[in-house]
This record gives sequence, structure tokens and C-alpha cells, in this order.
Amino acid sequence: MVVALLGITYTHSRMNEEVLALTEINKKRIDRLDQLWVLVVDAEASALSFLLMRNDLYLEPYRSSVSRLEPLMAVMHFDIPAGSEDHEDLLILKRLVDAKLQHLGEMLSKGRAPVMISDEYGEMGKQLMDEIRVRLAVLKARREKAHKTLETSFLDRAENIQYVGYALGVASLLLIISLFLVQQRQVALRARVHNLLKTENSRLEAMVLSRTRELSNLASHLTTARETERQHIARELHDQMGSWLTAAKMDASWLRRSLGAQVGDDIQERMLRLIESIGSTITLTRRLVDDLQPPLLEGLGLVEALRALCEQFRIDMPVEMSFSESHLDLPQAQSLALYRIAQESLNNVRKYSNASLVKLQLRIEGGDVVLSIQDNGVGFDTGNRRVHGHGIAGMKHRTQMFNGSLALRSEPGKGTHIEVRMPVGFA
Repeated sequence: MVVALLGITYTHSRMNEEVLALTEINKKRIDRLDQLWVLVVDAEASALSFLLMRNDLYLEPYRSSVSRLEPLMAVMHFDIPAGSEDHEDLLILKRLVDAKLQHLGEMLSKGRAPVMISDEYGEMGKQLMDEIRVRLAVLKARREKAHKTLETSFLDRAENIQYVGYALGVASLLLIISLFLVQQRQVALRARVHNLLKTENSRLEAMVLSRTRELSNLASHLTTARETERQHIARELHDQMGSWLTAAKMDASWLRRSLGAQVGDDIQERMLRLIESIGSTITLTRRLVDDLQPPLLEGLGLVEALRALCEQFRIDMPVEMSFSESHLDLPQAQSLALYRIAQESLNNVRKYSNASLVKLQLRIEGGDVVLSIQDNGVGFDTGNRRVHGHGIAGMKHRTQMFNGSLALRSEPGKGTHIEVRMPVGFA
């Protein structure tokens, strides 16, 4: 619409310029017709004045008019070119002017003026002037009519363009109003969509929170169930299998002592090997029981259980231990969670870190119990989710069960640092 309005404005301006230019050209053409008549009249008046007064001063206008008539007629040939409807009248006018000038020349050469109109020279001169005036009037009328027609045509076109401009203006206004209404509708629709999205997001967030809570409860239940199952298995191993293995070892030792020299050395060797195998199995069973249910955790507390865990880990690499001097009075479940986190962290260090030193620290800080495990191993990129195994996820969950937080800091080549913080006594 804007481009169309600009185009119409430009076209209207150009048309006005063309109308003004053509008006000026037609005015000059009509002026040249009037100028031709003036020159002919001046030439005749100057010739008659000279013949009457016999003074050369009166002949100057005649000479000036004669010298200007020929260039003027040449210009008029450009105004009315060959092929136009007025060109024939222009040729007749030129012949009449030439005849008039010839007539005036003959009068001057004979040196006498016509005495009266009925005189031969007077009648011929008047007839030529009348015909010249008629031809000029016809040409002038046609020029004026053509100019009027052209002007009317241009005015009609301008009026039509003006109407088109009005129509485009009204259409632009309607378009702007339509765009405004569409914009308002889009704003209302956007607000409605926003509200729908907000409602849907709230519903999805509530659903996610509900599912997350369910999964968290399920994970807590599974963790608790696993620990319960570990305790059950540990008790079974300790009470049943331990007792049976101990009894089997005692029976084997009694048989070896009782038979004595009644059996050969090979049987004695096999019975000795059987006693050693039963003893190794008892040791393995005790270690499994300790892993499933640390006996020191219930008897002596978290600090001694962690100390024993680190002493066992020192077989593979050095461990620096630092424990809080304050007495730790933690619930059994919280102590077990911290122990499992330390156990999982040390196992990860043994498997993946290639470290030469591990630092384990347990302290009380601002009402929180803080467990820190740091190594100087190869580290890893914490942004790579594939590196995070289920072990780290399990540690995070154990921490969240007691409203705690787990901070994991690691970079390739700079080791790994895990810090767990829990409120003391949270259950």
C-alpha cells in the first residue's frame, strides 16, 4: 500500500510537471502565431508610413519585421511538423505571408501607396491581410482547442489518480485497522496460550514432583531393603555358616588327631589341607559378613568403622585419616549411609583413579557432619554424564535421604574430591 501511494504521488507529480511543460510549450506556440501577425502588421504599417512620409526612419520596422519573419516561420514548422492536421494551413499561411511581403516590396519599389481601398494595391493588400488573419485565427483556435483537450485529458487522469489515491488511502487505513485487530487477537491468543502453557507446566511440574517423590521413596525403600537384606544375609552367614564351618574345622582337626598314625601321610596331608581350606572359608565368610554388616559400626561407632575401612584400604595405597575430636552421636541409619558412601568412594579410587594418596576426613561443621574423600588420581570430566556411574548416583541418593548435599569436584589430571554434608542427627 505504501509503495502504491508513493507511486501514485510520484505519477501525479510527474503529470503536473508535464501539464505545466506542455502548457508552456502551447503558450509559446500561440504567442508565435500572435507574433507573426504583429510582425506582418508592423511591416505593412512601416511600408505605408515610409511611402507617405518619405523618411527612411519609418522603414526600419519593415526591415526588422522581414528579417524576423523567416526564422519565426522556421520555428513554426517545428511547432506544426509535417503530417499533422495543421501543417497544410501552415503552408498556406506561409504562402500568404510571402505574398504579403512581395506585395509590400512591389509597393516600395514603385514608390507609391494605395490611394483607397478600391485601389489595386489596396484591395490586394487588404485581401492578403484578411486571409492571413483568418489562417492565424484558425491555427490559434486549433492550438487552443488541442491544448484545452490535452489539459482536460490530464485533469481527468489526475482526477482518476486522485480517486485511486483516495481508495488506496482508505484501503491502507482499513488494512491498518485490520492489522491492529489481528495484532490484538494475536496478543489475546498469545496470552491464552501462555496461560495454557503455564497451567500445563504447573501440571507437569506437579506430576514430575510426584513421580520424583515416588521414585525417591522407591529408591529409599530399595536402599533400606537392601541394607536389611544385607543384615539378614550377614546374620545367616555369621550364625549358620560360621557355626557350621567352625564345627567342620573342629571335627576335621579331631579326626586328624584321633587317627594319628593309623592313616598314611597322604591322608594326613589331605586332612591338613581340608582344615586349612575350612579356615580360609571361615576368614572369607567373616570378611563377607564385615562387608555386608560392619560389626564395628554397631559396636564402636562410625569413626572406628571408618578407621578399620581405611586400614583395610591401606593394603593398596596410603590413606591419610582425619576425624573430628567432637563426639559423634549419629543415628545408626545415618552412620551406615556415611560408611557406605566412604566405602563406595574408596572402591572407586581403587578401581579407576590410579592415585598414590587418598585423604579421608570426618568433621562437625556448623551443625552438619561433613565427610570428605580426596585423591590425587587422574580425575575425570564431570560434564560427561557417561562417566557418572550408578555408584555416584547411589551416593547422591543416600545423601538426599538425610536432607544432605553431595559436592563432586574433578578435572582430568587433577584428582577427585567428594564432599558429603548432612545435618547431624537427621532421620
